[in-house]
Amino acid sequence: MTLSLGKIVKSNGHTDYVCQIYGVHEVDVVPQPDNYALGTFVSVELTGKHAGYLVGLIYDTVLLNPDFGRLGPRLSPERELMSFAPDYLNERAVLVGINAIGRIDGEGRVYQGVPLLAANSDALVQQMTVEQIQGFHMGADGLNLTYLPVVVQQDSPLAYHLARTVLAQLADLLPDYQTELAVLADDLNWRTQIGPMGGMQ
Repeated sequence: MTLSLGKIVKSNGHTDYVCQIYGVHEVDVVPQPDNYALGTFVSVELTGKHAGYLVGLIYDTVLLNPDFGRLGPRLSPERELMSFAPDYLNERAVLVGINAIGRIDGEGRVYQGVPLLAANSDALVQQMTVEQIQGFHMGADGLNLTYLPVVVQQDSPLAYHLARTVLAQLADLLPDYQTELAVLADDLNWRTQIGPMGGMQ
């Protein structure tokens, strides 16, 4: 069963999306922090008969809180705000950044790398199932990680940590390829340690 996480509220580019996570009273099953952790694989719905969905990776989290920066205390406790000012509570939000790394079309065909199609505002974001993640990574010739260099080359200090998180997940989900994934993980670990000292080109 897929878990609905939230909806797209904006994009920062063709492959860079921002999703607002559902809160209390918005859905029956409210997503918990481990459902949208760093490195979580998500699907972003696309419109059109054969569009399917984008495959994305959560790469960042931002918390919005209207209390921050207020000079005085609230006049009403939070339990009263639920009744008298529910809009105030709705100003609080959890936003996650999603990097689109591919697409699965309506017929189940997999495309890794920069997708040609883009999602719309309010597009539904769901946590991918184990079967969906496995299907996205298995091609005719075996394990496919075409998107990994794009993840590593992101202009972010978290890029290598994100890639390592992805490889650790895949090692659990694809046990037949643990050796290949371990080699990639070792290389990333080396780059993570050497890069800050100026040894990575």
